[in-house]
Amino acid sequence: MSPATAHRLPAGPLAGLLERIPAPAPHPHADALREEAVHWLSGTGLLDREGVERLLEQGHLELASRCWGDLPPGPALRAATQWLLLGWILDDRFDRHWLGDPSDEPDRTVRELAALLGPELDPGATPPAPATPLARAFRTLWQDSIALAGPSWRARQTADFRSYLESSLDFLRLRGATPTVPQYLSHRDQDGATRCAAGAVELAHRLDLAEQFHRHPQLVDLRTRFDHLIGWANDLCSHRVETAAGHGNNLLSSLEVHERLPRDAAAARVAALCEAELTTLEFLAEGIARGSHWPPQVRCYVRALVRFAHALLHWSATTARYRPQPVPPPRGRE
Repeated sequence: MSPATAHRLPAGPLAGLLERIPAPAPHPHADALREEAVHWLSGTGLLDREGVERLLEQGHLELASRCWGDLPPGPALRAATQWLLLGWILDDRFDRHWLGDPSDEPDRTVRELAALLGPELDPGATPPAPATPLARAFRTLWQDSIALAGPSWRARQTADFRSYLESSLDFLRLRGATPTVPQYLSHRDQDGATRCAAGAVELAHRLDLAEQFHRHPQLVDLRTRFDHLIGWANDLCSHRVETAAGHGNNLLSSLEVHERLPRDAAAARVAALCEAELTTLEFLAEGIARGSHWPPQVRCYVRALVRFAHALLHWSATTARYRPQPVPPPRGRE
């Protein structure tokens, strides 16, 4: 995605929200980060050439370059970027390859990845040998990451990644059914994807916050707003593509089907929810960032989460990932 595209505001429900928040500037070494990430994607076998090109077209590396500020390049920044890319690749597999797949491949993959986290819970356990490029890349990334972080981060990321995997399987079991709003909200609360992204932010900045801070009510509230904002904005932007693919696990779909709201009214309601959550997130983060009684690591963390949210909102509203693909014309008789 070009810089011009990244700064072009959409004409959709998020337009009003994005008018007041700037798109974060790219990392000073954005080109080097991009080249390194492409090499990792290709070298690990995670994606073939076409898959790498699709990821580039969707602006994932552009997003990664805008998330981190001017952090110095190094192992932490590299690992955090790889976590973001791995998350999107897994999302693609759940959403596009495994939705409606009657085989047991999704379950096998989830079990394999979860087993690679096992040694974190039982240090004496022997990790299984990964059988796929995805599992091999995940194992190496996990080992690189835990070498950079302390036990608090490792325990949180283990729990959050397991939650992400299990909630993704639950989504597949819906097989396109549309949950009610309470069901949707309950499922969203269990989904660890956004918490994993917050863990990548923490890793990139080498913060490794003590558990006492993660459990503090103000930070719990802030991360809840962050989770809602990212999830609902994603629903708002991806709704057309997901509906065309038969997905039903989307807040707009829940409002349309079960609350009988017209599509425009449902979109307007979700956009208003996003606006409220962003305003509250920024307010809470500013209060913590200005609080001299908070440690510098906590103040850095909340600022970094807001920057990440701003970058992700701009990307979600402009990425080709959420643009419906044109239907090819029927082929004539040959």
